[in-house]
Amino acid sequence: MMINVSDALMYFKYYTKTIYLEILKACKGLDYTGRIESNISSLRGYEGCYPIKRLLKKLNINLEDRILDIGCGKGLSLYYSSMFCFERIDGIEYSKKLTKIAKRNARMLKDKRVHIYNCDARIFKHYEQYNYFFINNPFSSEIMEQVVFAIIQSYKIKKRRIIVIYQFPFSIDVFRKYNFKIIYKNFPNVILTFG
Repeated sequence: MMINVSDALMYFKYYTKTIYLEILKACKGLDYTGRIESNISSLRGYEGCYPIKRLLKKLNINLEDRILDIGCGKGLSLYYSSMFCFERIDGIEYSKKLTKIAKRNARMLKDKRVHIYNCDARIFKHYEQYNYFFINNPFSSEIMEQVVFAIIQSYKIKKRRIIVIYQFPFSIDVFRKYNFKIIYKNFPNVILTFG
């Protein structure tokens, strides 16, 4: 029997992440655990992102940078982002249930930079306020197309270098269509840039 090293490493990362999240919940009361399925076919279920601290260290984040997690779930990427000097750290989430949990987690972090909004990413009106985006495969390619188009439109309002950290990039072709360039690729993570 042949062992696929890549798959074995993925499972190891998953279980390491799961243990870490259980420790965070037990020690700090932060709930980023579990899987929550969506009953809407174009939305993905929640399972939390893989740790992005190492990815964020690769980037030159400064005090004027702002990050938005599109489909933030319970806000795990916001927790990791709070370890860096972002000016603002926001998340948008469609599910009211997940938004409620994310807001509770944000209050427990006691970081005034962190804000959570319950809304549909397709109609969010303030993409121009951010130059960093995090996406963990939250929805279908059709919705991703609309969101990426909205980000491109925001570039016309405010010219800036846009960085997208995309986990499990199953809709990567949407970003290629809009001329985003890949600057880092190591599954399950891709970092793209535009502008």
